[in-house]
Amino acid sequence: IPFFSTKFFYTQDYIFIARLHQMSTALADGHFPARWAPDLRYGEPIFNYYAALPYYIGAAVHVLGFNFIWVSKILFILSTILSAFSMYILGKELFGKKAGFLSAVLYTYSPYRAVDIYVRGALSETWAFVFFPLIFYTSILLSKKCSFLNMSFLTLSIAGLLLTHNVTTLMFLPFLTLWWAYLILREKRKKLALYLISAFILSLGLSAFFLLPASFERDMIQTKYLTVGYFDFRAHFVAYKQFFSLFWGYGSSLWGPVDGLSFQIGLVNLTILILAGLLAVILRKDRKFLALLTVLEVSFIFSIFLQHNKSAFIWEAVSIMAFIQFPWRFLAITIFIISIIGAAITPYLKNGLTIIYFILIFAAISSTLMYFKPKEFVSDSFFDKFLDKEKMHQGIDLTKDYLPIWVKTVDAPKLNYPEAQEGQIEVPSFEKKTARASAEINVLKDSLIEVPITYFPNWTVFSNGKKIDLEYPDIRGLIRFKLPIGNYLINFEFKDTPVRMIGNIVSLISFLILILLFLL
Repeated sequence: IPFFSTKFFYTQDYIFIARLHQMSTALADGHFPARWAPDLRYGEPIFNYYAALPYYIGAAVHVLGFNFIWVSKILFILSTILSAFSMYILGKELFGKKAGFLSAVLYTYSPYRAVDIYVRGALSETWAFVFFPLIFYTSILLSKKCSFLNMSFLTLSIAGLLLTHNVTTLMFLPFLTLWWAYLILREKRKKLALYLISAFILSLGLSAFFLLPASFERDMIQTKYLTVGYFDFRAHFVAYKQFFSLFWGYGSSLWGPVDGLSFQIGLVNLTILILAGLLAVILRKDRKFLALLTVLEVSFIFSIFLQHNKSAFIWEAVSIMAFIQFPWRFLAITIFIISIIGAAITPYLKNGLTIIYFILIFAAISSTLMYFKPKEFVSDSFFDKFLDKEKMHQGIDLTKDYLPIWVKTVDAPKLNYPEAQEGQIEVPSFEKKTARASAEINVLKDSLIEVPITYFPNWTVFSNGKKIDLEYPDIRGLIRFKLPIGNYLINFEFKDTPVRMIGNIVSLISFLILILLFLL
């Protein structure tokens, strides 16, 4: 309901407005797949590293005529509805319609979902919730019938997560591996393992246009900003008592057990775990039920353990986990697993126990509904700094996460047009789009020229149709080159590196293979 207010509200991450604006600008300029954000300072390669599927969807919504504030609202609303639906079909597939409904309610109304939406404003992470159930669901379909069609559905589901949120994908993979191991052992078919692995490989292929550059060109950006200072995972472990606390706040995650952010699992979710434990004792001879419950309980315990500082040795050993930044992000996995456990106990809540089923649904909503509201609304002008190109060029409130390594400072005097650092020039015209630009430059004295475009590999410069060599960037990290006296038409093009080109080709081939699988 708060999303339907005439005003938007403040969240901790509101830069998604700028990303939506830049994605739409890039696509409108014919830049696809989007890698470059032209108006973030002098341009940054954010979409070369930041999984952008929600932003592609946002650009499509924007084409329908909605402004970017409403596009953001619509994306949050869609993510909530679609994740509820995907959880419903997973629960329904496992244990029937009633189970699907309870699991969807638990999944939607967990406190951490309110944290993600109304406190953090984590747009990409909220979309990741759509794909957790879809991946488990399509894995079940494939386990029941090993067909190319079901393999294709699983491929699309995994690719969806890969292209939605890098960090969440990294978190999810160990739990997916355990789920697949359970399905293979349950079905006792070696062929299933081949289909599952093939689906995963094909999903990597579909996502290669993003994954390859994000992985192999990572040393081209200042990744230190992603893992140091406030973003050091060591500062954000959760004390076990915080999982049971009913504290609610709109503050930040801080060092130690006193945070301004809630990490509670939720009273009803805890009740689900207790009921599941009781059922495990009562139904200890039901091997099928115990096998599934064991897999889910192990997943739940592991997800909780990874949030506590006792798991620090794992975080230290697996260096890539540093990019997760906040161990409490594993709460997303925790509530997903609990929602499946809720579905698992539903078939046993019948006859005289049916009342417990309805109490759980009512309590899940009523006990958390108070959290699903923002702290405060703000005027639309608050977001101008992420919608006004001039303010974005100034870098007001922009993060430094994806700055190229050649940028040494963002505080130097602003440059709007090409200028001579040495010599003398005139610039009759200068036009800039996302992945290309052009300028008329009259060189009056031999000059070293700097242009307001951030240097990044494969920005290529042509002078009167001939490619010219670039000079090493100065502290602002901008493109520089030398020209002798004369009149020039200068063209700039942002081209793909070999890694990006290979990624594009692999994705195209994988897409064609997927179409073939559908046809077969």
